[in-house]
Formats: sequence, C-alpha cells, structure tokens
Amino acid sequence: MKRYIVVAILIMLALPAPSTLAADTADASRTWLDRPWEIRYVLFAEEAWRMQSEISVSRRLNAEQKTPGKERIYLSAAALFKPTSTPAVPGEKPIAVVLLTFDRSGHIVNQQGTLGKMSGKRNMLDTLVLISDAAPGAKPYYFAKWSQGIPGDVTFSPAVCSSTDRSRYEAGWDIENYIGNFGCREWTSQLYARDQPYIDVTSYSPRGTHIGESVGWSRFEDPPKPVIGRHGKTWLCLHECPAGEKPGVIPNIKAWTAKHGYPMPERPRKQPLYPNADYQDDLNE
Repeated sequence: MKRYIVVAILIMLALPAPSTLAADTADASRTWLDRPWEIRYVLFAEEAWRMQSEISVSRRLNAEQKTPGKERIYLSAAALFKPTSTPAVPGEKPIAVVLLTFDRSGHIVNQQGTLGKMSGKRNMLDTLVLISDAAPGAKPYYFAKWSQGIPGDVTFSPAVCSSTDRSRYEAGWDIENYIGNFGCREWTSQLYARDQPYIDVTSYSPRGTHIGESVGWSRFEDPPKPVIGRHGKTWLCLHECPAGEKPGVIPNIKAWTAKHGYPMPERPRKQPLYPNADYQDDLNE
C-alpha cells in the first residue's frame, strides 16, 4: 500500500520544471485569483502509519528538488505536516488527523513552526498552495486542488480535492482499494446539505468499514458540523465535535446521536456516490 502513497505524491509533484513549461503555464502557477479567501479549514485524515509514510516521502521528494534537473513547480505541503490528533481505535490502527485552519485573509492560525507562518492561495490553475508570509515569492507548497466538479452540478462542487480524487471517480476505480471510496465529492455534498447535521467519512467496501484517505473542508459561511467516521467496529468524532466534546471514540453511536438529536448514520446506496460514469452527458457537452 505504500505505492499508493508514493503515486499520489508523485502525481501532485509531477509537473515538469519551470524551464520546460510554456511561459503562460509557469506564470499561471504563481498568479493568484483576485477573490476573497473562502476556506475556513482543510482536514486530512487517514491511518497514522500511512500519514507518516506520506510525510516521509514528501520530505525526500522536496529535498531532491535541490538537485539540478529535479526541480518542480511545487513543493509538497505534506512534508510540513504534523498530526494535530491521533485517536486510538480498539482493535485497529490509529487514525491521524492534520487540520489547517485559516482566517479570512488565508493565514493559517492553528499551527506553530513553518506552517504557522504560511497562507493559502488559489492560483489560475485552480491549485491550492501554501506560501511563506515572509517570502511570498518562494516556491509554493501544493496541498490540494480546487475542483469545479461536473458542469452544471452544484451538489458536490466546487470542492477541495486530493490527488487521489482524480482517479477515485473515474472508470476502473477498485472499490476494494484501502485508500477508500469516500472522497471529496461525498464530503462536499454533506457539507452543502443543510439538513445533514454531520459529515460521515466512512468508507464502505467488501473489506468492511474504515476511514480511508480523506481530504475535507469547510467555508466561512458553513455552520460547524461534526466530522465522524467508522473505523472497523468503532465510531470516531474527528473534528468539530458537538457540545464541547473532545475528538476521539464515540462509545455508543446510538446513544450519541440520540443525545444530540441526530439521525443515525446510514450506509450510502453505493460508493463512490458520485462517479463520473453517472454524469457522462454533462461531461461530454
């Protein structure tokens, strides 16, 4: 499974060196959209060992960019990550969560060290990057993609997506892939649904239920929503837990939902719920 981590990182760093790009592409990567920053937070969640592997690979790839001929347009922001929480899960491997919280100017406000001195930007290529507040002209750090989704559909777009999401919705996706069948479209549809009181990131597959590789977000206009998921037999609250509860294990999901007046989580009719195959007419317009 390590190869999936490496592949995802290679995809997001695979753009050729600026010297080999058309000038307009290189310029677009450093041209920020002139619009207000609208992302309140971005959350990354997956099993802790995979998160650590991704961090290690990202650091190596970033270091390699110092070698002539290996430069790329972006560095990987994952190299700067440190889990903000690592909830233990009985009988399963722990989950790691990395949270980036932004103010309305795009500055990261919940991190220390290098990340605490960076701001988010969206460029003309719809790439989401972090730049140094002290050195805004330095090479940006890639962290996600701003996806416009399916033309004419606002159920799950626009969305903040990962490199993995590029293939998650295409034909040939392996539903047994442990990266998971819950992606940015599923997250965003729940974020936008006003009658949905939480965001359930559970991946369902023939192997069972788990929290796979998830990248999610919220806007400043969105009300806080708990982020929950089932990993094996255990339900977790990962972020914005209700009534001041701390992130961690939900001992009894029936009691928890009843306590907060929520409906019980339900398995979706399929996953991924919004594959491209369901929107061929729109995609081919």
